[in-house]
Amino acid sequence: MGNTPQMRGRESQGAYRAGAVRVFLTCWLLYTVFWTPWIVREHFPAIALAESGHLNVERYLGWTEDIFPGPRGGAFINNNPGASLTGAVPLLLLHPILIRVDNWNQRLPRRPFQGQDDPIMVRMAAEGRTFYFLLVAFITVAFVMAPLTALAVAFLCVRAREGGLSAAHAAAVSLLCGLGTPLLFRTGHLNHNLLAGDAGFTALLFLWDPEDKPLSPSRASLAGLLSGYAVLCDYSGVVIAGVTALYVWMRSSRDSRRRLRCALAYLAGMTPGIAGLLIYQQWAFGSLFLPSQHYMTPKAVTAIGYRGFGWPSSTLLWANFFDPRFGLFPYFPAILLAGLAPFVSRARRRLPPREMGVILMYCLLLVLFCAANQYSWLQPSTGFRYLVPIVPVLALLAIQGAQLFSRMVQWGTAMASLMWSVVLTGAHVNDVRLAAQVFWNRRFALPWILRLREAGVPVTWEWVLATYAVTVLAIACIWAGPVTRWWHPARVN
Repeated sequence: MGNTPQMRGRESQGAYRAGAVRVFLTCWLLYTVFWTPWIVREHFPAIALAESGHLNVERYLGWTEDIFPGPRGGAFINNNPGASLTGAVPLLLLHPILIRVDNWNQRLPRRPFQGQDDPIMVRMAAEGRTFYFLLVAFITVAFVMAPLTALAVAFLCVRAREGGLSAAHAAAVSLLCGLGTPLLFRTGHLNHNLLAGDAGFTALLFLWDPEDKPLSPSRASLAGLLSGYAVLCDYSGVVIAGVTALYVWMRSSRDSRRRLRCALAYLAGMTPGIAGLLIYQQWAFGSLFLPSQHYMTPKAVTAIGYRGFGWPSSTLLWANFFDPRFGLFPYFPAILLAGLAPFVSRARRRLPPREMGVILMYCLLLVLFCAANQYSWLQPSTGFRYLVPIVPVLALLAIQGAQLFSRMVQWGTAMASLMWSVVLTGAHVNDVRLAAQVFWNRRFALPWILRLREAGVPVTWEWVLATYAVTVLAIACIWAGPVTRWWHPARVN
């Protein structure tokens, strides 16, 4: 009874789950280490909710152009509230600590902020709240962006293993998607585009089945819940929800009753996210259906079409792919391999034709959406982000396309992608042509180390060395430690 086939199967399942745990911990650690100390518009409703119990950010009116007076009083950000609501969760849980840090920070002598590149940081320093806001930025990465993105990557590891990849290959594919792409760069601070992308990618993974068994209503409802959350984060989530709904329909049984149950389950799952968005818009602006952008004063680029949304622009489409300040290709050169994926016909590891079609439709519609959204021109402020929802699926296509080349070329491309991702994230400048030089000139100091120095903390080169040394040691422990013991089933004598 000590080595039955059933036990061997359970132990095998435990082994690949342990691999997913290692992938999660590795991604979470690196996402957290590379956090970026920037406060963006999504932070302000989260801070207001933690400080005052509501999403009215009138207290911070004037801090950024993305905050505007509401038509019925108060002030709000020009975006959906999903990312802010998510970011508020750890801030509410850690509110007592934040209060103490804020009180301590305001008792410190006021000193001007040395870096002039960030007006928000200058404002924080003037009010004596620099370290308070830096802590907020760290918390929203360490307990929101990092774990949620790492969960999506770890779930890819699980699904890849279920799809027939070995444990080593499943972990390698997942780590490459999570760390060798702009996901590492974009996880640096609270961001609605990436959260919507995490939700959409996870929903597609939930719906896929390696044996193509009929979809169950429970999986359809989970996919609907994630799709509704994507819409709550950003209106590009409508595209994500639409493609996911189509995939639900394609994955459902041909039996009309079962297909109807899956469709209704999907719609029921979407209800919380959609209802949350409508309730917020009614409360903040007095209208269920008009978006926040309807009420703000248009900027030059957002006066086109309806509040910055019109027909797809070929110029903007080109910029979204090739502009060195925010284009997908400069941030992810291996994207070229994704174009070869449909021509890989004899490789052992290929996406099924139906899933390939769904991914291509997913990418195409999101590309067209972003080409129609004039807000895309504002990306240089924080770098590549609007097309981030398509990054993980394009990474899968790129990995498939790479199989046309030798193993040496595949490994070389993977290592180059990882190195480029680390350089871009470590430098975190808005022009990739400057990234390597900037990172070298800073002697590999990460953005948060520089920000602490600008805030008056006596940071030395030992901080940089210690950061990388501890990170490498922690990763070694993750992969050499007894993680598998957590997952091995109890032995039956």
